[in-house]
Amino acid sequence: MDRTQLQNSFEAYFNELGYDIDWQRLTVPMDVHVIRKGDYLFQQGDFANRLYFLHSGLVRYVSVSDEGKEFTQTFAKSPRIIGSTKAMVTETRVLFGIQALEDSMVSSYTWQAFYAQMRHDIGFLECYAKFLERIFIVKEERENAFVKHSAERRYLDFCAAYPELKDSIPQQQIASYIGITPVALSRIRHRLKLGRG
Repeated sequence: MDRTQLQNSFEAYFNELGYDIDWQRLTVPMDVHVIRKGDYLFQQGDFANRLYFLHSGLVRYVSVSDEGKEFTQTFAKSPRIIGSTKAMVTETRVLFGIQALEDSMVSSYTWQAFYAQMRHDIGFLECYAKFLERIFIVKEERENAFVKHSAERRYLDFCAAYPELKDSIPQQQIASYIGITPVALSRIRHRLKLGRG
């Protein structure tokens, strides 16, 4: 995709959500990022004060503990907004990295300049409010799942949400996402396999 196609794709994503946004207001230059499988859009500790849009591909949010243990926080499939709201708004270092699980295309805008131009557009503000609502809803549902659902149920929910990943990424990534060890995940998968047999 060239820059015009990427810009059109970005605008279409919001327009298809049903918001009437005046994109003529937007004159901030767009950056383009081609991320190969296994590479990072940004890493934990970087500054990432940009609004990122995933045009194509699949990524995971990954954080690393002080002891070097890796945790997969979530996965994101295109098309969608990605990035760190905290780092974007407060212009501080990001608390996680974003790694491509397949070749991915991302565009981005400097958030402060983008928001300065778009904050007077009612359609954009309505869309932004809904986007933030969705972030909190997903976070609340995920926290609830860790409290109320068994590890097996969380694994099955993962398989339903990301069927293309269950056999294509390392077990450690899946295990850390659902909050168990790779050994425990292996047992769950074995048990489910026997149940289908």
